[in-house]
Amino acid sequence: MLEVPHTAGLYPPFAGRRNSRRHAPAVDRRWPEGYKPPVTVSPARRIAAEVLLRVEQGGAFANLALDGALRAAGALEPREAALATELTYGTLRWQLQLDRAIAVHSERPSEELDANVRAALRLSAFELLHHPRVPARAVVDQGVELVRALGAARASGYANAVLRRLSQTRAPAPLPSREVDPAGHVAAAYAHPRWMVERWAKWLGFEEAEKLCAANQQQAPATVRVARRKTTRDEVRRALREERIVSTPGEYSPDALVLAPGAPPALDIEGHEQGLFQSQDEAAQLVSLYAAPPRGASVLDACAAPGGKACHLAELGAAEVLAVDLHARKAKQIEEAAHRLGLDNVRALAADAALPLPGDPSFDLVLLDAPCSGLGTLRRHPEAKLRRTPEDVDRLSQLQARLLASVSRAVKPGGLLVYAVCTLTPEECDEQVARFLAAHAEFQPEPPPAGWATPRAAVDCLDAQDHLLTLPQRTGTDGFFAVRLRKGPEERR
Repeated sequence: MLEVPHTAGLYPPFAGRRNSRRHAPAVDRRWPEGYKPPVTVSPARRIAAEVLLRVEQGGAFANLALDGALRAAGALEPREAALATELTYGTLRWQLQLDRAIAVHSERPSEELDANVRAALRLSAFELLHHPRVPARAVVDQGVELVRALGAARASGYANAVLRRLSQTRAPAPLPSREVDPAGHVAAAYAHPRWMVERWAKWLGFEEAEKLCAANQQQAPATVRVARRKTTRDEVRRALREERIVSTPGEYSPDALVLAPGAPPALDIEGHEQGLFQSQDEAAQLVSLYAAPPRGASVLDACAAPGGKACHLAELGAAEVLAVDLHARKAKQIEEAAHRLGLDNVRALAADAALPLPGDPSFDLVLLDAPCSGLGTLRRHPEAKLRRTPEDVDRLSQLQARLLASVSRAVKPGGLLVYAVCTLTPEECDEQVARFLAAHAEFQPEPPPAGWATPRAAVDCLDAQDHLLTLPQRTGTDGFFAVRLRKGPEERR
């Protein structure tokens, strides 16, 4: 009797009984020679392919596109939703490696392929290279059928040939020599653009750059920030245990809880709706702790969406936080987040931080979490490394400089300006600060106050200049940079 390999989401279980003496007369349920059973594309693969197409063709963010696709799918089995998530993010993380592997077995360059064919090949190549327990035949069959389902049936023969050849080795393309081309070797091994590897190697050293690339290929943990005005971390942990959700305290932020793998999305947990916590990476929490607003301070969060830092600053003792964002829709989302957390000291305003605010107010603390290249968040947004270019870094550096010059005018004499970015490029971090200080002698850098976070944060998360610097390969968090700049007292006339 021919047995059908049954892997979750690949084929339905084979319904026929095995021939045995207990079942007479014996019924031959074998497939006729040359017959191939029909293949139906699993929902997970169809969803993942559609998300990949939206990301590549429509410029969508993978997390938002995937959330929308899963909601549109309706009642989907948990294992299918999990598989769709794994296939989507895995394919994006390893896309540069997958394209090289496909090219070895294809006569046609990737850029000449129909987008639907390209998405199906990448998705299938990811399974062949990174899920060795899934039968190769099943992956090939699903990949070919996916090409047909996406409306590219004329290319099904081509896809079948490429995937069958790749399935024979299930190996990536050969790597460039580490000795001859170290940057090319690391870029190919960890599916990063060469220019990123070269910049990180120049800034951090080659060994750290390679470790950073490896860390970027890992799945980021789900982390929440406990609403310290409403509850405590221990109370939230107990509430999560009652829902059979395992969590551990963060190592750096006293407000952080890291959810164990397999936990439901934070937005779907009852405590979120009750305002007991907010989804926020531990490094992002450290920015507010590093800013350390004095009790009763007036605070401006100049580029505040989605509002995590503004709400955290409000919880840390600020008298009032003005959260500014360019878009009215995002400003409303900030107000909704503050309301859910029970915060009455957060006010949101839709305005351009590059221009003076209405009434030209001044503040004890100004936080500029500036628009940036986002290269510290590649674990969560792997599509960013496929889109970003060196020109983007230059353009964003210029925007950051304009914003810094603008919001610095809103800092009271003796007040504090905190500049932060969720990226790891010298142009947007150290060099940006150096340029600002050269043009604004009234500001001087200063270290954070004692006890600003956990003792380990002071060791792992500060660089030699006492700037906040979280590196994913060291801290297991997103990559962030921040600096505290104290404005001198107003000169007497």
